[in-house]
Amino acid sequence: MLRKKTKNTSHNVQADMTPMLDIVFILLLFFIVTTSFVQTQSVDITRPSTVCEQDCNKDTSPLIVSIDEHNQVFFNNRNIDIEAIQANLESRLVNNIEAPVIVKIHGDAHNLSLVSAVDQANKAGVANVSVARWP
Repeated sequence: MLRKKTKNTSHNVQADMTPMLDIVFILLLFFIVTTSFVQTQSVDITRPSTVCEQDCNKDTSPLIVSIDEHNQVFFNNRNIDIEAIQANLESRLVNNIEAPVIVKIHGDAHNLSLVSAVDQANKAGVANVSVARWP
């Protein structure tokens, strides 16, 4: 048996990276174009102060919405549903449209309860809702 000797010649083989870079840039461009950016919405909250800022002789008692540690909502010393805050505030604001609203929230209550209460007060037409924390 005769065997033919073959020379082992190593060729200098290099891969062309240009097509791969083209694909990467096309994918990057696709993801940038198809991404949607979401604008977050915020709720302005002011803390009540003890300093009289305007018309201190005016006798208006604030409307107080209380949220306890079990996320139960109280208005006028009665338990109400969190979705009923707007209707209750609207019925009380008929007598005095300028009445301030204070949302008292317990430290262990959920933030969603606070945001829902402030949102309901804003929907009722209250321009300035104050938030107070109670233990």
